[in-house]
Amino acid sequence: MTDRSTRPPDGSHAVVLGGSLAGLCAAAALAPHMARVTLVERDRYPEEPAWRRGVPQARHTHNLLGAGQRSLEELFPGLLGELRDLGMVEVRMPQDMLLMVPGGWVDRFEGPHIVLSGSRDLLDWAVRRRLRQLPTVEVLEETEAVGLIAGPGDTVSGVLLRDRRPEARSGGNQPYEQAADLVVDTTGRGSRAPAWLKDLGYGTPEESVVDAGCAYSTCILEPAPEHTADWKCILLQSTPEEPRSGILNPIEDGRWMVSVAGLGGERPPLDHAGFVDFAKGLRSTALYDAIRDAKPLGDVYGSGRTENRWRHFERLTRWPDRFLVLGDAVGAFNPAYGQGISVAGTSALVLRRALERTAASGTHRIQNGLTASLRKPIADCVEAAWMLSGNADLAYPGASDGPLPLAARLGKRYTDRLLKVATTDRTAALALLDMTHLLAPPQAVFRPRVLASVLRGPRNPPSPTAPPPAPTRTGPPTRGEPMPAEPVTTESERMVKVYRKRAKRYDLTSNRLYLIGQRTMAYKHLALEQLALRPGDTVVDAGCGTGHNLPLLAEAVGPTGRVIGVDLTDAMLEQAEDRVRRAGLSQVSLVQADLTTWEYPENVRGITACFSLTLISEYAKVVERGYEALAPGGRWVVLDYRLPGWWPDRLIPALGPMIAPFGGDTSMVQRHPWEPIQEGAARHRVLTRYGGWVYVAVGEAAGRQSA
Repeated sequence: MTDRSTRPPDGSHAVVLGGSLAGLCAAAALAPHMARVTLVERDRYPEEPAWRRGVPQARHTHNLLGAGQRSLEELFPGLLGELRDLGMVEVRMPQDMLLMVPGGWVDRFEGPHIVLSGSRDLLDWAVRRRLRQLPTVEVLEETEAVGLIAGPGDTVSGVLLRDRRPEARSGGNQPYEQAADLVVDTTGRGSRAPAWLKDLGYGTPEESVVDAGCAYSTCILEPAPEHTADWKCILLQSTPEEPRSGILNPIEDGRWMVSVAGLGGERPPLDHAGFVDFAKGLRSTALYDAIRDAKPLGDVYGSGRTENRWRHFERLTRWPDRFLVLGDAVGAFNPAYGQGISVAGTSALVLRRALERTAASGTHRIQNGLTASLRKPIADCVEAAWMLSGNADLAYPGASDGPLPLAARLGKRYTDRLLKVATTDRTAALALLDMTHLLAPPQAVFRPRVLASVLRGPRNPPSPTAPPPAPTRTGPPTRGEPMPAEPVTTESERMVKVYRKRAKRYDLTSNRLYLIGQRTMAYKHLALEQLALRPGDTVVDAGCGTGHNLPLLAEAVGPTGRVIGVDLTDAMLEQAEDRVRRAGLSQVSLVQADLTTWEYPENVRGITACFSLTLISEYAKVVERGYEALAPGGRWVVLDYRLPGWWPDRLIPALGPMIAPFGGDTSMVQRHPWEPIQEGAARHRVLTRYGGWVYVAVGEAAGRQSA
C-alpha cells in the first residue's frame, strides 16, 4: 500500500556537514527524498543531554520561538509533545513574562504566542534521538570536512573528509573522498564554504556584519525555597543609553538559566558574586531581585562571539550545482534575539519543499540548478530575522562601519516609536511578537492598524519602574460559556471562537466550495469507504463538526455498532445534535473534548478526521493516541487539504482569504498529518484528488492483514 511516488531514487546520497540543529533539520528534510543521508559531525555526541565543544553557545539561554516550533514539529512530528514531556517549559508571551523592551514594560495580556524554554543540551539530544530513528540517515561522528570535490561542469560531486579519532590521527590522518549527489554545509559561523568556493573559482560572498560588541555570562540557578511569582520568565532588553540586558528562563527540573550581557565592549563577570552584582545594574532590578537569593548550580560561563553576520551567497553570479549552505553558515545572529533555531528550521523546510516539488513532478532525481535556485529563498529566511536582530544592533555605536544610510535611520526611528507604542497597544505588541517569532514578515509592523497606532504614539505611558501585573486568567472555554473578549491564549481557543461564530452558517460556507470545482461530499464518501467498517464496529469521527459524516458512519456500523463524534466547539456540536436527532441515530453519541487529551474507548475499529486535523497544531499527538486505541487491523483515515508540489511558494499568501473562514492560516501549509499516519501504520496509502489539493491518507494498525 506504500505510495511509490514518494520513494527516493535508488542509490541517491546526500551528505550534511555539521551536526548541530541546522544539520539535524537538513538531514530530516532530506531523509524522505534520498536513499541515504550521511550526517558528518566533528565531535562525538554525548549519550545523554550534555554540553559539547561543537555547540559552545549551549551553555547560554535558548528560547524556541513560534517559527522554530512549527518547523521542528513538521520535520519531526510529535517532537513538541516530547519536549514538554522531557521538561521544557511553555511560556505564554507576554502573559507569563516580565518583558521590558527599549520602550518600557510591555503590558501582560493573553495572546497566541508561546515560547518553549529549556536547555539547548536537552533540545539537541531530543532532536538527535528522533533523527537516529530515520532508517535512511547515518551519523558519522568525529569526522570533519576539509574541502569540496569538483564535478563535471559547475557541480560538486562530493566532499573531502578527515577522520578525527585519536587512532586515525596517529596513523597519518589523510583526507579521503566521499562521493555525494548533494552536499549541504551547516557547519555554522566557522564554515569554510567561502574559502572552498574561492578555491574552486567561484569567488567569495559579500558579507554584512553588525557587531554591537555584546558579551554574555550565564549561570544555572535553583530558585530560593521561598520564591513565589506570577511570572515564569524575565527579559530585560538593553538600549544604547543603558547597554546591559538580562534574561531569566525556566528550564527542565525546576531550574533557572540566567544570562546577563554587556554591549559596546563591556564583559560581565565570570564569578557568581560579580554575576549577581552585574544584574543589579540592569534597566530594572526585577531580575536581580529574583536571583539574589537563588542557589548557583554550577560555574558562570562566558561568550563573546555574538556579531550578526550574513554571507550573501545569493549574490554570487556563479554557483556550483549540488552544493547548498544553511543555518549559521549563511546567517548568524546576536543570540539575544533567539532566532537562529527558527531560521535553521525554516531554511530546512525550503529544501524539503523543493524536493517535494521534484518528487511530485515524477523525476525524483535532483534537478539541475536546484541548489542555485534555493539561495534566494534561504536568504529570505535570513532577512526576516536580520530585520530585527541586525537592524536593532545598528543602534549601538561602532556596530557597523560608517554612518547609517538614510533608509536605516528612518527604519530606526519607526522601530523606536513602535517599541514605545507596543508597551500599551496590543495591536502593535502582537505585530511585534509576530515578527519576533518569525510568524509574519517584517512588513507586519506596517499593517494599517499598527501604522496608525505608531503614528498616533503611546496613549498611556507605562510605568518606568514597576513591572506590569499578570492578566486575569480566563482559563479554557467550557461548553455554553461566551469566549473572553481578550485575545485567546491558545490556537485551540482561537478555533473555538472562530467556529462558534460560524457554526450555523458552516454548511453553507462549505457548499460554496462546489463553485470552484471541489466535490467535498464525494471526497468524504471516498474517505469513509477506506475505513472498511462492518456492522457492530466502533468508529470515532475526530473533529466531527456539524455531523456530516455521522449518518454515513451510522449506516456502515448498523444499529449494533457505535459512532462517537468528537469536537472542541459546543456550537458545532449543537448543529450535529440536530442532525442526529432528525435522523434518529441512536447509536451516535457526541463528546465535546480536546483530541490531544481525550481518552478513546477500547476496541475502536476506525478513526476518521475530515478537514480537521490540519487545524490542530499537535496533530501528530492526536494520530499517535488514535493508533494506541485502534484494534489490530483498524484504520486511521484522514481527509484534508495540502499544498500540491507544483504550487509556487511565493503564492502561498494568496491562499489566506480562502482558508480564513475555516479558521486556517497560511502557516498551516507546513503541517503534514499524512506523515504520522504513515509512520504509525503497518500498511498505508495516500490518495489524491483535485489536482493534489485534497488527499486521503489511510493507515492500518499493526495486527492482521486487511480483508
